[in-house]
Amino acid sequence: MPSVMDMVEIMERLESKALHIDPPHCVRVRNRNASCSRCVDACPSGAITLRGNALEIDAQQCMGCGACATACPTSAIRFRDPDDIAVAEAFDRSARALGGAAVAVCARVAAKHKADVDAVATVPCVSRLGADALVGACARGASSVTVVDGVCATCKYRRATVSFDETVREANELLALWGSPARVRRSQEVPAAACAQSAEQAMGGVSRRGFFTAAKASMKDVAAEAVAVTLESELGIKRDEKSLRAMLKVDSSGTMPHVEPYAHDALMEYLYQLGEPASDAVVSTRLWGDVHIDESACMMCGMCATFCPTGALRKVFVEGEKRPVLDSLEFRLADCVQCRLCEDACIRKALKVGSDVTCDRILEFEPRVFRGEKKKAKGSLFGGKR
Repeated sequence: MPSVMDMVEIMERLESKALHIDPPHCVRVRNRNASCSRCVDACPSGAITLRGNALEIDAQQCMGCGACATACPTSAIRFRDPDDIAVAEAFDRSARALGGAAVAVCARVAAKHKADVDAVATVPCVSRLGADALVGACARGASSVTVVDGVCATCKYRRATVSFDETVREANELLALWGSPARVRRSQEVPAAACAQSAEQAMGGVSRRGFFTAAKASMKDVAAEAVAVTLESELGIKRDEKSLRAMLKVDSSGTMPHVEPYAHDALMEYLYQLGEPASDAVVSTRLWGDVHIDESACMMCGMCATFCPTGALRKVFVEGEKRPVLDSLEFRLADCVQCRLCEDACIRKALKVGSDVTCDRILEFEPRVFRGEKKKAKGSLFGGKR
């Protein structure tokens, strides 16, 4: 039977289930010299630690606001409750209930029981909502999105909401450039159409079956963690955890495995649904990066492509005298998430990542090709003639 300390560990593990962590997605795990600290900067409680090649989240300090998941460019951290699918479904339900004008409220507003819970999407904090969620709601048919927060100045999440205004700006800029009339606005008042007209609307009609289904799922989680903790404490049997080397095993070309940045990919799909952007417009954004390489300084070592988590930078090889030779680098802006790991990994500092992006290149998959120094001495590090 689990001891008191075991029960404490069980509860800590259950608390940590609010977030799903994919270590191979994290650029600091891929390269300890990476400069990315977006999750740490976004976290209002100091629950996240990045040291060496490790990403750690203290479940006791984590407040479950979701800001870190929204800030992470590579989806190394994902929020579980509500997850992205649940948020999208809640926005769509709200849009249907309110004639297209979707409304989202933070947990603090929801706790005041002023909003019709069946007509609004509820999130722990507005910082849980990224550009993908806001643009996605409009791409799926919402005529507008209103995000209602409480008095953030006195909220425990207040530090997390600082960047949300920038998220709203980016979402509205993208919607405008893609020709959508829909807009996102932030408010501290629940729109009249979304206000509860009765106590039942304010509290929500949760059925007994729905309540017990949720309770049953929670009990399954408790049971699973209890078994795991008991095995570890009593029998010394630990869960199989892959080593860093196993998670980041390089392929035959010396490149680390690529990952799926889920939020980024979802945003790309929504922009496709909206159609073509204003081709000559430039957007200043955190969502994509434009790689520039000084080819006169580039030694074509390929380190930038080796560490690139999404495959935005890729190596191109040609047959050499003894082995394939790195001929060039291809860059696809559509796949770039502006994590800047390529910039950090560049030995000669020949590579820079810009945040000003031309819209028509966002949906363009034709790569830009870089070849580095025009001539290399025979017998160089890269093998043979060019």
